[in-house]
Amino acid sequence: MRTIVALVGACLVTTAFGGAAPPPRQELQRQADRLVRSSDIPAVVVLVERDGRRTIVAAGLADRARRVPARPGSRFWVGSITKSFVAVVVMQLVAEGVVRLDDRVERWLPRTIRAGSRVRVRQLLNHTSGIPDYMGLDLWSSAIASNSRAVIAPERLIAAAGKLPLDFEPGSQASYSNTNYLILGEIAERATRAPLARALRNRIFEPLGLRATAYESGDARIMRPRMHGYDLRGSRPRDVTHERLGGPWADGAIVSSARDLAVFFGAVLRGKLVPPRLVRLMTMIVPGSHGEGLGLYRLGSPCGRVFFGHTGGTPGQITFAAGSRDARRMFVLSVNGVSPPAIAAMGRFLDELLCA
Repeated sequence: MRTIVALVGACLVTTAFGGAAPPPRQELQRQADRLVRSSDIPAVVVLVERDGRRTIVAAGLADRARRVPARPGSRFWVGSITKSFVAVVVMQLVAEGVVRLDDRVERWLPRTIRAGSRVRVRQLLNHTSGIPDYMGLDLWSSAIASNSRAVIAPERLIAAAGKLPLDFEPGSQASYSNTNYLILGEIAERATRAPLARALRNRIFEPLGLRATAYESGDARIMRPRMHGYDLRGSRPRDVTHERLGGPWADGAIVSSARDLAVFFGAVLRGKLVPPRLVRLMTMIVPGSHGEGLGLYRLGSPCGRVFFGHTGGTPGQITFAAGSRDARRMFVLSVNGVSPPAIAAMGRFLDELLCA
């Protein structure tokens, strides 16, 4: 569930997509087909939306074993993009006066985090808390090494990371930590007095009509169909769809589609889910960071255009979802194969898409 802030370094851009309107479906389809044909990526789903006009195409195989083709409406794990959904729930609670950005963790999770009296909610949201990432702990790494499908309760992961000293003084710098969002998930549950899945459904999924989107935590029944994820680093693609990385939980448990992600981020950026004054806070970036805001990232492009959203990686899958600040341009790109060459190919394709 670790975020992928920069998919690849800057690439030379060829403007294959032009004009104010989204690219013609045939042209976008041709580009998607070429990406799959010229790389080892099994499948890609890509969405471009400009001024409310949306184009979605897919290419390749969502399931190689059964030869199931990817579709524009295919569902896939979104990984750390889940964090933006959780951040919206927290910011809604801020707008309602239930939670304050300056609340200390100790208020909501007493005696859980060693430095809970020093860490504030806003520092969890923008990864400036200093709380260690549970993915760096032996509890997590040893469990995953012995069983890639192991599920570890979020309370155990929080407790293990929370008893350690902070990596740095809260607020002094930004460093990505999945633990931050496990804690935010617990805070949201206590503040709403409901499971996080219910809060997400009632506050985001249902109001926006996100019918392809669900919170499928480590203890949830997995919904189908979906794109399979493949590790491409060996001699043959290996299906890693069911490798759980200890969860997933509030840091990466959402399954969605390209259309639903565009609707979600468009609603966020337009102030439909969170008041505009709080959206402005969400897009305020930590100075000197990789683009961390309060649940949103500032995602750049080789041509200097700036977008706000999030990226996500799960075993065998990488997804990018973001829009311009005014949400007039929205982009979603998801591939179901991971290797250094695959990431590079995805990055070149994304550069073309963003810089048209």
